[in-house]
Amino acid sequence: MKILKYIAIIMVCSVILTACEKDYESHITKVTPAPVMELIGGNPIVLFKGTPYVDPGIHAMQIVGNDTTQLTYEIINDVKVNIPGTYKLFYKVLNSEKVPFYISRRVSIVSFTGYDVFEIPSGNYSGIRVNRNRGGTVKITKLAPGVYQISDLLAGYYDQAVGYGPDTAAPGILVINQDGTIRSELGNTAAWGEVAGSNFAFDKATNVLTFKATIVSESFSFDVKFTLQ
Repeated sequence: MKILKYIAIIMVCSVILTACEKDYESHITKVTPAPVMELIGGNPIVLFKGTPYVDPGIHAMQIVGNDTTQLTYEIINDVKVNIPGTYKLFYKVLNSEKVPFYISRRVSIVSFTGYDVFEIPSGNYSGIRVNRNRGGTVKITKLAPGVYQISDLLAGYYDQAVGYGPDTAAPGILVINQDGTIRSELGNTAAWGEVAGSNFAFDKATNVLTFKATIVSESFSFDVKFTLQ
């Protein structure tokens, strides 16, 4: 009888251990390959109210061993260009096992009140960092009365002349105040963050814009000059 009892006990324990093992295995998470994702274009992107938003997209790929596979993406929300605010766009990428991964970009829709005390012509400007006499082509576009978009407050020096690339360009907004002074708004680089302008002057006779550009996080400033091409 004792032998039968031991056999019964062993069988019960075996069932319990088997059940426990299966339960443990059910909680094991399978490793899935993570895609490489990179934003194309600026982050954040700043647009004046009402300007159509054209998304520059992302790069997405999966690398496993020596194999590289390009992946598609989906934008899962949108930007309301007529409502000022900061929007966070999410991009969804599925890897080869259909597992979703995400990357995001900020898009700011802004509205400022400016005054046409004078006109800064829209067009391409030759920008230079004054003490280096080097820079690049910078675009200035009128968005509304007294409000302009500038493609690089740093005069194209780091992006184009030095060759560091678009992450070091500082797009922003120029606003002509009622008293004829100029201020900058929302200047920003992906590399160093906020960039601000000060001591603005515009020569209407020569179409030359000058000011001091400051990379705020570095407390570093230099004079820049923009001449209409």
